[in-house]
Amino acid sequence: MMYELIEKFLNYLETEKGFSNHTLRAYKKDLLHFVEFLNSQKLKKLDQISPFALRLYAYELKNKGYSSSSISRRLSSLRSFFKYLLKQGLLKTDLRSFLQNPKQEKRLPFVPTEEEINTFIDSIKGEDFFSLRNRLIFELGYGCGLRISELKNLTLEDVEVEQGFLRIKGKGKKERIVPFGNKAKEVLKIYIQKRKEFLSSLGKESKHLFLNKNGDPITERGLFYVIKKLTKPVFFSKLHPHTLRHAFATHLLNAGADLRNIQELLGHANLLTTEIYTKVNYEYLLKTYLSAHPRAKKK
Repeated sequence: MMYELIEKFLNYLETEKGFSNHTLRAYKKDLLHFVEFLNSQKLKKLDQISPFALRLYAYELKNKGYSSSSISRRLSSLRSFFKYLLKQGLLKTDLRSFLQNPKQEKRLPFVPTEEEINTFIDSIKGEDFFSLRNRLIFELGYGCGLRISELKNLTLEDVEVEQGFLRIKGKGKKERIVPFGNKAKEVLKIYIQKRKEFLSSLGKESKHLFLNKNGDPITERGLFYVIKKLTKPVFFSKLHPHTLRHAFATHLLNAGADLRNIQELLGHANLLTTEIYTKVNYEYLLKTYLSAHPRAKKK
């Protein structure tokens, strides 16, 4: 029964909330892990899940060495699942208040400097289809602050090359307009022509912007692979695909952009989500001050 409920919940998140495949996989993994715990405790029905069982689950996660952030993510998945079950009338008691996140050390995301990221992108050379595709992934990922799912879902219809903007379908199927710069425009023009020739050689058609070697739409896993493979020698595995989005926001803030404008470009529903970049910006300014100001340098 629990497995069937999880599948219905995941279907709800996909069809009603517009969650990406990557997010759905994470929810599924977290919920199946919880079901394994329930089975180990011989708890087979929803009405057998007690506050004590939930506290025991959180304790076991900590005891097995999971980080605070991992525990918080798993408990967040459970809260969302319980909320869905309550709305469906399948859960009689609201158990969400018994899922308290552990205190965790707040770590700021790694963000390369403007010089580092620009030098790296400019180093991706080549006029063939795959070289241009790989460069464009970074031009738009960093240049527009896109999520990995948003990159994957881009179609030719979403790209206004001459006007210089993208139509992005973000979380919850919310649309936003994001501009891109001249460097991305130059690559886009050449890439679109090479893409047409590439598909023609395979006898295929596709509406998606980014394609794999078979001419099919590139998957999120494929994008992860490209980004990690190209950045590993430069950033020593630090550069996660989402880092491009962090860098986009942080560098705009460093240049004096308004936080609300950054929020709109990122497609954040809540300004609090965007405010983490003010902390990143402070760290950047502090580092610059300590290394450059004559009254702050270490003797």
